[in-house]
Amino acid sequence: MIVYCEECGFKNIIDEARIKGERPEIPCKKCGEFLRFYGRKAEALKASAQTPEKAPKRAPKKPTRKRSPDSLILKYGKVVVIVNEKRCRVEIGRQKSNDIQVTNNRASRTHAIVEFKEGAYYLTDQSSNGTYLLVEGNEGKTIKKKQVKLTTKGVMGPGYKVDLKSSDAIQIIFQTIP
Repeated sequence: MIVYCEECGFKNIIDEARIKGERPEIPCKKCGEFLRFYGRKAEALKASAQTPEKAPKRAPKKPTRKRSPDSLILKYGKVVVIVNEKRCRVEIGRQKSNDIQVTNNRASRTHAIVEFKEGAYYLTDQSSNGTYLLVEGNEGKTIKKKQVKLTTKGVMGPGYKVDLKSSDAIQIIFQTIP
């Protein structure tokens, strides 16, 4: 299925098996914004969510281990960086050599690192001002010279406080491919 991103116009080729639920959260491969679905496919998604089909009776499922997300997307303005097994380390700071270059003077030259290691995602602050972290379902907190595990979507501010709608926040988005 081809879905054009409303934000950047990029032509995304999506496997229809990944599209599940009334509002699937599939990011654009270019800008990271979530794609929107319209037309017959969107109507079919809504109908299946409202009237689930009766499934044949089966033996109860064995409990499965919770899968960790396949990728972590960091979005800062128009910059989108994907962290996963292939690219397992991203540097954030004022310096031009960083993967995400922050323009705020409160950010250090190399302020923080986001890494994928041992099957999980971690944020490590290396700065003197700390990194403000606000994740869904929790209060914001400043991380200083520590490492924290990232488990859910949210935002971060290297050296400054941000909220979910701040234009200068680095967005944290998890993506799991079914």
